[in-house]
Amino acid sequence: SVEDKVMPGAGEAGEGCEAVRKRYDSCFKVWYTDKFLQGDKTLGCVEEWEEYKKCMYASLKDKKLLHLLEQPLNPPKQA
Repeated sequence: SVEDKVMPGAGEAGEGCEAVRKRYDSCFKVWYTDKFLQGDKTLGCVEEWEEYKKCMYASLKDKKLLHLLEQPLNPPKQA
C-alpha cells in the first residue's frame, strides 16, 4: 500500500478497527447527505467517531506508533 511505501507497517495501524470504521463511514455518509448538504450544521455521528478514534488510538499504542500522532505533518516541498 502507499502507506507501507512511506512508512512501513503503517497500513496495519488500524488493524482490528475495520468494523468500527465501517459504522462511522456509514453514519457519516448518511449525515453528510441528509443533514449537512441540506443546511443542518449540527454535529452528527459523534458516538461513532469517538468509538473509532478510541479504537485507532489503542491500535497505534499496541503497535508502538503513538509518536506519529505527535509529529507535525510536513508535506514534501515542491521545487
